[in-house]
Amino acid sequence: MRYLLTSREMKQADGTTIEHFGVSSMVLMEQAAQSVVSVIEEEGIENKTIGIICGPGNNGGDGFAVARILFLKGVDVSVFFVGCQDKMTPECKEQMAICKKYGIPMVDEIANLNGCDILVDAIFGVGLTREVSGVFANVISTMNQMKARKIAIDMPSGVNADDGGILGVGFQADITITFAFEKVGQFLYPGKSYCGQVVLAHIGITKHSLMEHTPQHKMLCEEDLLRLPTAPKDANKGSLGKVLLIAGSEEMAGAAYLSAGSALITGCGMVKVYTHAKNRDIIISRLPEAIVVCYDKFDEKECMSLLSWADVVAIGPGIGQSQVAVSIVHCVMQNTSVPLVMDADALNIVAKDTEILRKPHTDMVLTPHMGEMARLTNNPILYLGDHRLPVCSEFAREYQVICVLKDATTVISTPYGQMHINASGTPAMATAGSGDVLTGIIASLIAQGLSATEAAPLGVYLHGLAGEYAQRSCGTHSMLASDLMHGIRMIYIERGL
Repeated sequence: MRYLLTSREMKQADGTTIEHFGVSSMVLMEQAAQSVVSVIEEEGIENKTIGIICGPGNNGGDGFAVARILFLKGVDVSVFFVGCQDKMTPECKEQMAICKKYGIPMVDEIANLNGCDILVDAIFGVGLTREVSGVFANVISTMNQMKARKIAIDMPSGVNADDGGILGVGFQADITITFAFEKVGQFLYPGKSYCGQVVLAHIGITKHSLMEHTPQHKMLCEEDLLRLPTAPKDANKGSLGKVLLIAGSEEMAGAAYLSAGSALITGCGMVKVYTHAKNRDIIISRLPEAIVVCYDKFDEKECMSLLSWADVVAIGPGIGQSQVAVSIVHCVMQNTSVPLVMDADALNIVAKDTEILRKPHTDMVLTPHMGEMARLTNNPILYLGDHRLPVCSEFAREYQVICVLKDATTVISTPYGQMHINASGTPAMATAGSGDVLTGIIASLIAQGLSATEAAPLGVYLHGLAGEYAQRSCGTHSMLASDLMHGIRMIYIERGL
């Protein structure tokens, strides 16, 4: 697990390192510059020209320090300064003065850097919160048009470090070298597409600089797969967890199959599928390992009996919004005593009366995509795209649920304010049924003993990683949701699970 910091959190960590631990700002700047130079050297600097564009803040100071280190290595480097020299930070002013004493070329026009092999953006960094305009906007636009390998220091200029929004115009980097901790905006679109490859450089600001503060945003990584449940030697199908999956309306068996199959492959012992009678034959033939119980009309007694059997309930994939589906959803929400995972049509039913979520309930994981979230919150999708973090966080807190907001970058929020931002996955997963697979994964992890708070982010990460594995054998355009199950299996095989 890694922390992702906001600009405010990064400023606090930087200040603590300087004021509490006594590491000077200039020392940190030198460490940052050396890190940037190391990445540039990996790109190859022999017979290459490098242009560095510096702003008046400490990001610009980093840029001047990079220019000096490269110059002393014999590299053909030139610097363009944009902004007002009267507004330069002391560190930036000092680094510029050093460069001038060495005679490092300073150009008067950004156009004079046209033809450089590498351009380095050192204009704003992570602290920018206002719209980019005037000369700064013109310079960034010109940089984007130049045919060069483009590198950003800490954050591409014009990209909001807190939410990935573009503040008028953003620098389109091939590589972003970020310091100490990755930033939230580097993993949320559209900012993610402006960062290119994100390289994390350690410059002396560590978790010690966070002091007592725990960052709000986290990101899982491969080491977190160690938290996947393992089967004890004396395991049996009952001890590995029982999932009740309520999925599939009349002649809509696909979603039920994908969710149930994914739950079983993720390791739970038993899956009971409660579905429409017309889905029986196809589910039994495609997934004989599942127990299939069918309905034609709503039977409250039968529904209650099924709920008493389960260790976790998942409801929604493909159930439609008929009166029977509405009755089942309400019965489940009012009577289940185990964790509940809600997806798809169950969310659309709840969206018609979200007050039902305010009633006492067990641990509940909701997994809406952006369209379903728009209905649940009565917000336009465009608004959600720009405000996904606060909307997701507020929804989780207001209704005391775990909210998994699915998108190209999925975010997961708990009722207590902690958020996970998922970095696994691939565009190949943008296919019908992918969300049904996720429902099965999360339900299975809960059935095997993980808390809902643990299972939601880990399930999302596993789901995305399974997509990456499946893409390798299926390609991007031809991958199906069912291929994700093979991806899960390959991950488990690699780890001996």
